[in-house]
Amino acid sequence: MKFARSFIAIIIMLLIASSPLFAQGLFTPEVLNVNPVISVDKAYPGTSFRIAIMVDIEPQYHINSHTPDEGLIKTELNFNSLNQISFGKVLYPKPHMVKFSFSDEPLSVYENKIVIYSTVTISNDHPLGIVNLEGTLSYQACDDNNCYAPAEEKFSVPIDIVDSGITVSEINEDVFKNFPALVEESIDEGISFSTEELRAKKILEKGLPYAIIAFFIFGLALNLTPCVYPVIPITVGYFGGQSERRKGSSFIIALFYVIGIAIVFAILGLISGLAGQQWGFLFQNPWFVVVISLIILAMAASMFGAFEITIPSWLMGSLGKSREGVLGSLIMGLTVGIVIAPCAAGIIIGLVGLVAKLGIVAKGALLFFIMGLGLGLPYLILATFSGLLNKLPQSGMWMIWIKKLFGILLVGVALYFLMPQVKAIHDQLGFLLGVLIIFGGLLLGFLDHAPGYTKRFNTGRAILGVLVILFGIITTNKAIHSEASKIDWINYSNQSVQELTVDNKPVLVDFYADWCTPCKEMDAKTFSQEIIIEKSKSFNMVKVDLTTYKESTEAFKNKFNISGMPTFIFLNSNGQEIKELRTIGYAGYEEFLPKMEQALDAN
Repeated sequence: MKFARSFIAIIIMLLIASSPLFAQGLFTPEVLNVNPVISVDKAYPGTSFRIAIMVDIEPQYHINSHTPDEGLIKTELNFNSLNQISFGKVLYPKPHMVKFSFSDEPLSVYENKIVIYSTVTISNDHPLGIVNLEGTLSYQACDDNNCYAPAEEKFSVPIDIVDSGITVSEINEDVFKNFPALVEESIDEGISFSTEELRAKKILEKGLPYAIIAFFIFGLALNLTPCVYPVIPITVGYFGGQSERRKGSSFIIALFYVIGIAIVFAILGLISGLAGQQWGFLFQNPWFVVVISLIILAMAASMFGAFEITIPSWLMGSLGKSREGVLGSLIMGLTVGIVIAPCAAGIIIGLVGLVAKLGIVAKGALLFFIMGLGLGLPYLILATFSGLLNKLPQSGMWMIWIKKLFGILLVGVALYFLMPQVKAIHDQLGFLLGVLIIFGGLLLGFLDHAPGYTKRFNTGRAILGVLVILFGIITTNKAIHSEASKIDWINYSNQSVQELTVDNKPVLVDFYADWCTPCKEMDAKTFSQEIIIEKSKSFNMVKVDLTTYKESTEAFKNKFNISGMPTFIFLNSNGQEIKELRTIGYAGYEEFLPKMEQALDAN
């Protein structure tokens, strides 16, 4: 009887296994392999990189695409959420349309090998160390006759988040060489976007119609900037002399004037889009960012009255001449566009940079053309109704106040450009100081055109300006090429003395602050010496940061009666200070090395 029941059970299982129901609902074969790869071997906090999920599908199977026909289950990639790490939009490959025996119409599917892309962004304050990026690929597999139950494939890939002093290299270039270059993909070549660029990027991600409206409004808003104000007299002079035209004729003439302005902006967007990858690499170069920031700071200085942005007198004279007809109006618009574009560069440079980074060519040209139309709309109205030209507000104290407001905003834009570079440079203070010195040389030596300067004084300040700029370049370059200490420092974070005295090693404690010049001198001159670095391997090297007040570091400082910085104390393996070796202030390696040796002998 027992044998009979077992036999019947086996028969039932065989019948179920041979049924289409089993094939479609209870059993999913091994149809694919998932292999995740990333574009860098390591990553810095505050940067982004690309991730690719490589999927190998067995030849006799296919999976539904991300946008399958109604009723079919889509392929979907999801990343597990992580603190201080965000993932970009998932970019699926283009599917194939294939006809199968079980379908009346071709279906949207993936076959053979596919790659799904995305981007990974690490927050600025993410802790160092290895993090596993994990996720799940959900899919439904089919063969030529049947579809199987939905399935999931989990994946994981590690990324080592490292300090800025460690070199990061591009890897898996063959996988990412075809990484799509579309607006909605938000490509980021490891560069942090400025706040303005992030806002513009969100606009682009909402779709082309929304972006067109937004760029038109932004162009219209450019008319509120002082940079655009100097061209108003040109417009008045040109169209005011043609006020006897009929409104219809005036509208056509004014339209071509506005189109000329828009063409200049479109060329700006086109060049930016074509420059795409090259601009991306340029933005990784600290010196390129420094130059861009200095231009913006110079624009800010002009807003504060260091010098006036004016149209050259020879150009004013040329533009003052009457140019009749559609062609003359178009040429006039092109000329005015050339005048406005560099003048407004400090304001639109964020958009230019974004278009360049995303590498959008046709769309970038279109959007900047739309922005030019927005900029020219008031001129279209004023030129059509020429009598309104004489009602424009004249310059006054309100314009001076507006200029200063834009000056402050431009300083903010310059800082947004600089800060991502600052985070990647070890000597951050030296970098910012160097940029400030360069700008000081430019401002005092060349940009300032206050009345009353004699020719001899201008020559002298120009020579001084060159010397200051050279000093600033040297300072900035030194900071850019500064390296993190090769000593394996332990950052104090409320550890007890017993926790610091491990492995039977003596302890060297460095009490320092970021604003302490001798502290930086110790790092640059003493702790950079190979003999000191080698000797440090016999110690537990501890840094106590006293830059800002913290209860834990304050208590540790008071425990050892620290009264100034830098102060270096030596503890033996029992946690007791070797008081005669205490050092306060800067000490060269010739003085410091014997103390390290004495601490080892006393341990």
